[in-house]
Amino acid sequence: MPEKTTHGDAAKEPFVTAEELADYLKVTPRTVLRIVERKELPAIRVGRQWRFRREWVDEWLSKNTVNKSEEHTA
Repeated sequence: MPEKTTHGDAAKEPFVTAEELADYLKVTPRTVLRIVERKELPAIRVGRQWRFRREWVDEWLSKNTVNKSEEHTA
């Protein structure tokens, strides 16, 4: 029987679950699903579950980051 993936192993996996992504983002799985339902975060549906590529998530985070340090010019 395969071992359960831990948060540290998630970076090695090609896809992560909504629960793993929620843990990474420090939000609830329901929050992740709401973002997907609004079509703001790329995801793949596998049966009744959603999967996310870490590179998609990192790109989404980069595009949705406010107050980036390079935008702070005084």
